[in-house]
Amino acid sequence: MNEHFINTWVSNVALGRTPRKRAYLAQRIQQGFKGVDTTHPLAQAIISGWNILSPVDCLVISSELELMGSQDFNRLYGDSMEKGLSATQGYHLFLSEALEGKRPGLGRIVLTPVCSSAEVMDTFQTPMVPHQDYTVLEIDTTAFEDGGTLTLDIGVGRGKAAGTFYLFDGDKDLPTENAPEGVPASVWKRQQGDAYVEALGALAIEWFYPTETGKITYPFDRGKLFRLCVTGSVYSVKGSLNAFSVKISVF
Repeated sequence: MNEHFINTWVSNVALGRTPRKRAYLAQRIQQGFKGVDTTHPLAQAIISGWNILSPVDCLVISSELELMGSQDFNRLYGDSMEKGLSATQGYHLFLSEALEGKRPGLGRIVLTPVCSSAEVMDTFQTPMVPHQDYTVLEIDTTAFEDGGTLTLDIGVGRGKAAGTFYLFDGDKDLPTENAPEGVPASVWKRQQGDAYVEALGALAIEWFYPTETGKITYPFDRGKLFRLCVTGSVYSVKGSLNAFSVKISVF
């Protein structure tokens, strides 16, 4: 495109985005097609940027393979129209904001002593394969130099899926479908037990049924980055959806 970007397309089939695509990919591999290593950092950056029910995702990924921006194409087009921009202008704005570090579409919440709370509404989906579908909110509390208590007031919608909410350190890699070294695949798949919780490395984990509300609190000594990762509970029907709201505060 220019000196700032290399523009390319990545097939959803190659990464096995949906059950049908994974089934088709398995057939292709049996016929000699070389599959993509989904544990590769570039593949992980792409997968982490997927938007639920999006036919095409627009992603910006840095040369260090860090996801800098992600937008559902349909939402990007709609947002452009609402702003009075053409599709081209809206796409250019998306790229510019990604380069400026604004992380468009990635749900980064910046809290400060002046503005110490924010509310977010979003959706989550129960993955077809464990640890393969997250809605991720990045929470920036670095302005709180003397620390505080991160408080998440959570409500789950009326959909069919129960929600699992993981709070991670900001630099923690998201779990993938592949079990960490030394953890039995059966333990990782069941998502239960002390061995699983230890391997997961989350700061906090909570489960909420549809229409249920609850809270996560986490004290910290110095401002830092957090990641709140939301996905459908292992007990929910695969592919089922729900909405959630969360009020994020620091006290």
